[in-house]
Amino acid sequence: MASHALMEYCEHRPLARRTIMPGEHAVSWEPAEITTLLGSCVAACVWDSNRHIGGMNHFMLPDEPISHHNNPSEATKPLRYGLYAMERLINDLLVMGAKRQNLVAKVFGGANISGVLGEHNIGRRNSEFVLEFLKKDQIKIGAVDMGGIHSRRVKFYTDSGKVRVFGVAVADRMAAQQERRYSESIRKDPVSGDIVFF
Repeated sequence: MASHALMEYCEHRPLARRTIMPGEHAVSWEPAEITTLLGSCVAACVWDSNRHIGGMNHFMLPDEPISHHNNPSEATKPLRYGLYAMERLINDLLVMGAKRQNLVAKVFGGANISGVLGEHNIGRRNSEFVLEFLKKDQIKIGAVDMGGIHSRRVKFYTDSGKVRVFGVAVADRMAAQQERRYSESIRKDPVSGDIVFF
């Protein structure tokens, strides 16, 4: 049940609500709540502290196969990969008027859920990737909640930069199924995820 503070916040600033899946990201000019469920995947919530605009991504793999580097048709597609997902999210915010020096990132996920791509240490690799990316891009890190063995549900409020994180052990199976389905879809049809502006 929503807290009184959250209900009051929602009453004064009506929120658009959007749920994103692996390989997707969303950005918003207006106050919005962006939600996702994470297992070994990582989500970055990036917010401009001056303009009060933000967005979230949800990526499954830290880097792309070497074979994609020389394939122009693949270069426009893979939002499932951390490098593209991060660059696209940040570039979209800059186009919307954000300034790089005002960006703050909060990053979540990277759990080691038993049986989901665990043999590749995807959760750990995703976590290491996003922290290194933010360091190289000189983007401030406002919060980190990564690792562990359970999934997380993340709710990001784009106008305030606030994030609510729920550890949801009961959703581990759902997160695992979501990641398996997405992994299978990648193998069958290598198309990037959607972007949503609202």
